[in-house]
Amino acid sequence: MSPTGNRPFENHIGILTFPEPLRAELKPIALVRDGECLGRSLDLARHPLADWLSRQRHSGWLLESMLPEIRTLAMLLAARRPRVKPTPARLSDEADWLAARIYLLRLEKVEMAEVEKDILARANDRLRELCGAGAPAAAACPAPSPQPAWLLAGWAPFQQAVRDIGGAAAMASNSRRLRPQCRQRLDALLPMLRTEAGRSGLQPR
Repeated sequence: MSPTGNRPFENHIGILTFPEPLRAELKPIALVRDGECLGRSLDLARHPLADWLSRQRHSGWLLESMLPEIRTLAMLLAARRPRVKPTPARLSDEADWLAARIYLLRLEKVEMAEVEKDILARANDRLRELCGAGAPAAAACPAPSPQPAWLLAGWAPFQQAVRDIGGAAAMASNSRRLRPQCRQRLDALLPMLRTEAGRSGLQPR
């Protein structure tokens, strides 16, 4: 899952690696989008993601459900838009979630299929509306092969490496290591976002 066609996720000792980085300081991130996908399902145990996740043994991946700041920021970005009637069943869309991931995980590259590039463009636009000219933005990398809808590959200027047996517990542990960064970056935005959300009548939930 790399721009060069390599599949970087783990080496023989279970550390997330990338043999040919785009830049020396960029490292790969594999995010399981369970926070967004499972949040829309009424029967979580029967969701295809639940079975898929139980079979994964990667140790360097991140679990979105362990990074609640992503969901909070996605909801707050949705709350900035004008209210429409009737209220949609889903307030935050794919671009809100992707914008939150780009900002909080510091993503500079995101693996996207050609048909998904409009979502990335909207996500970058929303970050510009929020942060101004100096807003973070991510560029698209072509996907070398189709991937599950709930897996997002990206690249950011850090590496989260863990040395355990893998599986969901390892993903959760890796996510907890990253959460202080997400919390700090969200805290910098909250005063302005809460004011805007309050004026619109929407609150994160």
